[in-house]
Amino acid sequence: MTAGMADCTASAAAPPVASGKTDIAIKAFKDLCLKTAPSFTAGISGAKRYGVTDFDDLNGGKDGMTKDHSMSVQIKPGRECAITSPNRADPTLHQQFLRAVAEFADNVPMNDKPNQPFVATIKGKRFIFQHDRNGGEAYVMIPQK
Repeated sequence: MTAGMADCTASAAAPPVASGKTDIAIKAFKDLCLKTAPSFTAGISGAKRYGVTDFDDLNGGKDGMTKDHSMSVQIKPGRECAITSPNRADPTLHQQFLRAVAEFADNVPMNDKPNQPFVATIKGKRFIFQHDRNGGEAYVMIPQK
């Protein structure tokens, strides 16, 4: 996951998202990760809608990026789904992330802070979620063992 993140952060920081809009990386996380959990397999083909057309093999998963390096997708079927983008100036990103997760999961801690993982359940399976803002924006979910 960090290799894709490094490539994403090499780009200039993206402009903030207009108030009331959902960031494109969070939309991708919702469509490619949350909607396809727990397998995440359909997220690989769905990434094309977001401009991610070429994937590299990544330890049993797939890693792809938009041509302009504004977003990357890392999917290890059944094990991890992550969307990364360069740092954003939008202070509402973490709340957007929590609201997106809450659409699909139970017990989402709406007062959670960025960079702090939390556990929630989707379709009877527990996942660890995290919005990591260090060196870019990373939206991650992995099954809890």
